[in-house]
Amino acid sequence: MKSFASVRFAGLVAVVMVLCASPARAQDPAKSDPAHYKVELENDRVRVLHITVEPNGKLEVNELENAVVVPLRDYESTLKMANGPTKVERVTGKPAWVPAGRREVEAGSKGVDALLIEIKPAASK
Repeated sequence: MKSFASVRFAGLVAVVMVLCASPARAQDPAKSDPAHYKVELENDRVRVLHITVEPNGKLEVNELENAVVVPLRDYESTLKMANGPTKVERVTGKPAWVPAGRREVEAGSKGVDALLIEIKPAASK
């Protein structure tokens, strides 16, 4: 039979492990914001999201993997990231690299219509 002290110690260890665990990633934007994000393709190597934002609209904070964005029409937007806001101009069909991380997006007067191609980490062999 286990002593009360050992059970209490095990409980304390479990609480410390939960508190010290790294924070979970932000919720998947395709699930948390389906009005703006639609999964067009997903496999073990990539995920393609179709992103639409109305003119002067805003996407709440989300976290994305490394990705390539391919605009389906010209647009301007502001990305708010940990290192501050950045204005970006996208040209129809011209791909651009988007590094992984948390961000908030404010669309300009044309809105946003783009494909975001997330690159998944290579599977270990």
